[in-house]
Amino acid sequence: MLTLVRDIRTEKAILGRLYLNGQMVCYTLENAAKAVPCGMYRVKNSRSPKFKRELPLIYNGNVPASRGIRIHVGNTAASSSGCILVGMGRDVKKSFITESTNAEIMVTMLCRNVDRLVICEEG
Repeated sequence: MLTLVRDIRTEKAILGRLYLNGQMVCYTLENAAKAVPCGMYRVKNSRSPKFKRELPLIYNGNVPASRGIRIHVGNTAASSSGCILVGMGRDVKKSFITESTNAEIMVTMLCRNVDRLVICEEG
């Protein structure tokens, strides 16, 4: 199971860490105004019509798959319309994540074998 722990909140962004079975995988960044609620989500890789490649899709009873919430590349909150961005490094002061392409590839491969994501606040 994947767990996203949101640990820093700014006016525009929510930064976090993504874990697989308790081991940190990468950093995350979400648009604070459009982030999905904390909770348990299903994860299923599928081809994204927007990005034209295989990406993890997250959904549950409150956030339908048709909403198209994905885990994908991006560096700032402006790159997200509600999706979860992933990166291998981060700059907390600038609300920025780095090495996003590498993180997306890794998380997409992991999600071929994982079907659950928990999103929660630190603490």
